[in-house]
Amino acid sequence: MNVSIVSRGEIKLVGLKVVGRRSELSHRVPLAWLELVARLDGIPGVVDRNVFHGCVPGGDHAQPGDDPVYRYWVTTEVKDLGAVPDGLQPLTIPPHDYAVTPVQGTAEAIDAAYVRVASWLQAEARRSDAAAYVLERYDQRRQSVTPPYERFDYELLTPLAP
Repeated sequence: MNVSIVSRGEIKLVGLKVVGRRSELSHRVPLAWLELVARLDGIPGVVDRNVFHGCVPGGDHAQPGDDPVYRYWVTTEVKDLGAVPDGLQPLTIPPHDYAVTPVQGTAEAIDAAYVRVASWLQAEARRSDAAAYVLERYDQRRQSVTPPYERFDYELLTPLAP
């Protein structure tokens, strides 16, 4: 199924929080990525200038309805959260185990990755942790976080319940 398990230690992130209906995020999130990338030089202690994380609380994916409100963070990892520039917010992701699967291809690959993880969870008798963050790990050497998005090539990390 092309799903593996990884353990990640604590991740310290700095970024922008975007709140909106799912239908709005396809416009608002790229604008936030553009702002974050433009401000990257002013963020102290960036761990890797090529790696970014999109973060969504796991519970947001379990909301009913066709167009629920999501909280989506566009972030970069930092060594410490001592000096967060004005207008940006800190986010600490505690240590966690994740089911990891690639998202590669056109926009349809995004939903396919979520379906793949859901099928894997069911087959393995596992559950996702709705209290933790779902992560999208972008490496700019494979896919830019800024538009245009013609093809996708990033990793989806779904937190596993203990």
